[in-house]
Amino acid sequence: MTNAQAALRARYVQFWIAATVSALGDGVRVAVLPLLAASSTRDPVAIAIVTAAGFLPWPVLGLLGGAVSDRFDRRRLMWIVNATRALIVAAASVNLLSERTLPIAALAILAFTLGTAETVYDNAAVGFLPQLLPTELLPIGNSRLFTSQLSATQLVGPPLGGLLFALGAGIPLALDSISFALSALLIAFMPRTPPGVPHVRKNLRRDIAEGLTWLWRNPTLQAMAFITTALGAISGALLAMLVIYARQQLHLTSFGYGLLLGAFAIGSVSGALAAPRVMRRWPLPQVLAGTVLVATVIFACLAATSNSIVAALLLAALGVAVSTWNIASVTTRQRIVPNRLLGRVSSAYRASALTFTTLGALGAGVLTATTSVAATFWACSALALVGLGMGARGLIKIHDDN
Repeated sequence: MTNAQAALRARYVQFWIAATVSALGDGVRVAVLPLLAASSTRDPVAIAIVTAAGFLPWPVLGLLGGAVSDRFDRRRLMWIVNATRALIVAAASVNLLSERTLPIAALAILAFTLGTAETVYDNAAVGFLPQLLPTELLPIGNSRLFTSQLSATQLVGPPLGGLLFALGAGIPLALDSISFALSALLIAFMPRTPPGVPHVRKNLRRDIAEGLTWLWRNPTLQAMAFITTALGAISGALLAMLVIYARQQLHLTSFGYGLLLGAFAIGSVSGALAAPRVMRRWPLPQVLAGTVLVATVIFACLAATSNSIVAALLLAALGVAVSTWNIASVTTRQRIVPNRLLGRVSSAYRASALTFTTLGALGAGVLTATTSVAATFWACSALALVGLGMGARGLIKIHDDN
């Protein structure tokens, strides 16, 4: 290993640690925000609004976040964003420690604010990784990054969040604030990284248009974007209604709800570890179509069961599918999109997905309020098939091109 390769590896490890630390706090918050909402109201629509507020910045501001991430030093952007998020969450934690609860409107504002910062951070991170690793190591690099983040966000964080919530509503958010601060420090003091491809600045509207055009004209990304819109909608529905599903259909406590999220996390981590081997063994169209078909079956089974053990196993299998899809899609973008455009193309891709994630969360709240959570999951199963049909032509073309 040359000195340059060793330096790149050291930078990657420091970035990996920073991402993992931040993800632990995220996992705690993922469990706590629905619990805080459910403590304030039993209205499914109000609870769904809090979840949807966290995704709303992507369709509203995601393209702008991508353009910003391509204009400035990505490392600097990431640590500034995390430092800002640390202060915001700390303020919410102090308020909760004294008031013990926050109104739905305040929770929605908190979720929206953190989601706005995420549009810049996540787009910068996607473009930053290819500056740390050569192209052939991106699947492994993404796999390890996803594995540690998923372990922290979904496996350790949610049960820990449920436990800390029982001790005090503000304690989980205090931990989240600390995690953002530590992550900001690790990224800020990272050794100087090789620059990406220089970006010729035009204006923000032209920058955004360039990313959208590149996405639309690439058949691989176009097919993936079509399917992702459907997957985004059912993901939003699951995140918004899982707490109601756990309490009403499975009859679980708050800690049990956290364990249910943990089951999903075990599958997600397993999928992240296996994704590089899956991508080497099967063509991309088969990998993508297979994950969607698995999600279709799982949502139908979730709708039909009231057994918590069966539901946990189903969510674990869903986690495998979701992780495989995520790693395959992000690695594909990093490989085929020029680095100077990566933030904008990724933001366009994610904005399309998270627009429907927001709509899916809101729609799930309305559907559950008028029918049942089981009916919502049946609808999710059908929507996954619709998404696969939307992208089928593009997947066939990808297969023929290969």
